Amino acid sequence: MQYKNLENQRVLIVDDQRAFQLMFKGVLYSMGATNVAFAPTGEQALAKCSNIDFDILFVDYHLGIGKNGKQLLEDLREKKLLKPHSIFMLITGESSVPVVVSAVELEPDDYLVKPFSQSVLRSRIIRIQHKKEHLAGLFQALYDNDFNQVIALCQQEIAEAGRYQQFCKRVLAENLLALKRYSEAEQVLSSCLELRRNGWALLLMARLCFEQQRFNESQTLCDEALEENRLFAEAYDIKARSYLAENDPEQAFICIQAATDIAPYSMQRQYLYMDIAHALEDTTAKVLASKQLYEITRRSIRQDVSHLLNYIRSIIAAATLSDEPQQRNRYSQEVAIALQRARRDDSLIRETDFDLFEVLCQARLDSVSGQQFQAKKTYAAVAQLAETQQQVIPDTVLLLNQIGEFEQADRLATLIDEGQRNDPVLRRLLSEQLRQNQSQQQYFAQLNKDGIRQYKDGQHLAALALFEQALELAPMNTGCALNVIQTSLQLLKNQSKAPGSSMLERCKKAFRIVDNMPLPEHHRKRYEELLSQFSKLKQEKRR
Repeated sequence: MQYKNLENQRVLIVDDQRAFQLMFKGVLYSMGATNVAFAPTGEQALAKCSNIDFDILFVDYHLGIGKNGKQLLEDLREKKLLKPHSIFMLITGESSVPVVVSAVELEPDDYLVKPFSQSVLRSRIIRIQHKKEHLAGLFQALYDNDFNQVIALCQQEIAEAGRYQQFCKRVLAENLLALKRYSEAEQVLSSCLELRRNGWALLLMARLCFEQQRFNESQTLCDEALEENRLFAEAYDIKARSYLAENDPEQAFICIQAATDIAPYSMQRQYLYMDIAHALEDTTAKVLASKQLYEITRRSIRQDVSHLLNYIRSIIAAATLSDEPQQRNRYSQEVAIALQRARRDDSLIRETDFDLFEVLCQARLDSVSGQQFQAKKTYAAVAQLAETQQQVIPDTVLLLNQIGEFEQADRLATLIDEGQRNDPVLRRLLSEQLRQNQSQQQYFAQLNKDGIRQYKDGQHLAALALFEQALELAPMNTGCALNVIQTSLQLLKNQSKAPGSSMLERCKKAFRIVDNMPLPEHHRKRYEELLSQFSKLKQEKRR
């Protein structure tokens, strides 16, 4: 007897193994299927779904090169290519906890681990089809993001004590929470928990308590949920957020590590991991989270070159904070590997001036290793372009601050666009550098200010000592270098005999900081005037 539930259903098998495609097609035909298509990659499956509304999709989690099954599901939902009646089933031969839990968190219609029997497959399909048919209006409202209709249909099913009332209570509570209708959500969840202390209700109530800053209640509910199921990664997330809100990042880190061990493939989880690592000032953890964000999004609909750039920026930031040469070298090697790997992904970097980004990264690494002059020389070669390419303006700001060009960095920072300012990783990298440089920058500014005062008072030797001390803090600062030159020239003019070699060397050394460098207009005019004075003075002293 044929299996009627698959007749006239458009079925898509997404699997990179031809042998499995053919075997599974035979199974589906024996169950009544008559219209079965194949796609060996996530990208091809996405293309097919753009032209055909499939009723059932059987998708392998691992699809070789390109998108995996989880990423395909994200893409289909984001592009509204998975219709309300459609069934999406993830299939895999891997049963590891991170893969399974990460897939289940995205809530496909079902998840099957190979091998599975025909009877199991049949019962799963029948169960999902009944649910989709009975709740067709609700799934349509969810597809349309019609929250009011979702709430109304859930309340109707619950009032009728329908077969799917538990599912509807969950959907109802989730939507009420999303709309911040906390008192209504609490009523729904309390009634559920009075009947049964099930995991989903405990977690939603924990989320509600967290939103209302009832942190102890939230943590207790999470612990209860974890006693029922140690693989509730979301329970660890909520606990981590709660501990972080209570200013206990150590406990928060223990919780977020547990969550990422269970299910690491979540962007929200990695952003939380990064927040906690920041609170702990753990640079290694921040780099790891940034790398995970890049890996998670690399083949998904959320693919964006900014995740790659932020990952590399995070490594360099970690290198600047490291006091160990070996650790700095390891970070430099990690940058080189990441840049080389990115070069092979043309689709990701196509619209980015990656050559320019790479040059700025190398200049920053030179600065980290103490090669400040080389870093500024590298910057000088690309300065005009770097200050006009929006995507790398943040890198230019980071570099200028590293080499002590604080004024130029502040000017360019105002040109960073809103999208980059709202990027949580980049915003934090910029603010962290600013915070780390703050005391150094303030001390530099004070030395420079004191030097100017001494110069105006005619105390040129004292002024020179202060300017040179300031230059030690910001070795490539143009304004301060010009102050050193001006003061040295004044001292040379005041000498009655031939100038000493040490004073001439001081002048020449300061000129090397400024020569052939891009300068703001006021610095350029001052440089030309001082250079002219220096040349005249040398000629006069030779006579």
